[in-house]
Amino acid sequence: MRKLSLLLAVVLVLSFSVLSYAQYIDGTYEAWSDASDKSIQYAKVFIEDGKIVAVILREFTDKMVEKDWTTYPWPEAGEAARTLGLQFVENQAAVADIVTGATGSSKGFIQAVERALIKASPDKPTDKKYFDGVFMGRSDVASRGYYKVVWITIKDDKIVDFKAQRVLADGSIQDPAEYGWPLEMAREAYKEAALQSEPGFVDTISGATGLTQMSNIAVRDALDRARIDK
Repeated sequence: MRKLSLLLAVVLVLSFSVLSYAQYIDGTYEAWSDASDKSIQYAKVFIEDGKIVAVILREFTDKMVEKDWTTYPWPEAGEAARTLGLQFVENQAAVADIVTGATGSSKGFIQAVERALIKASPDKPTDKKYFDGVFMGRSDVASRGYYKVVWITIKDDKIVDFKAQRVLADGSIQDPAEYGWPLEMAREAYKEAALQSEPGFVDTISGATGLTQMSNIAVRDALDRARIDK
């Protein structure tokens, strides 16, 4: 009886040990933070044997261009991208220190990892398609060299707000007031339709075919970043 009790105790200890480590499903999980007016953060989390083994962090500008930390004029943000990944592995959670001078970047990386771990959880939500929050997306490039960047706000799987900007071929942001066409009016028409339509599939707006098509692509790109099941 004593040997049997000892054996059961060992089995229970091993079972609890496995459960404590196997809190995530093995795989590679990508997720994004909420977007600010100036940036959005990205995380790729690698899970093996139920544990976080590596984290890759990246950050993108308001033009949806990845920041190059060798030239970016804010070294604290680069420090956050280089150092927080190791803390996530060490803590086995979306927990890391805020880097002084890079609060926004640090919080964004933490949120992106938190969302990646939700995707990796065996208790991942099944009643929602998208995370609530603000997500950025970009379109393809038009024949004239520009592309569109959008911000969409999602609540309960619906788009509740939308804004956009046009990035010109030289990398500058186009001022709608300098464009010889009612660009802001067309954007407002698209926004109204986007809040009512199936996300990313607004019907063509009369007189704004190109704007509608590019906006739809950019919105779908943003929705991909918000997905819980991808």
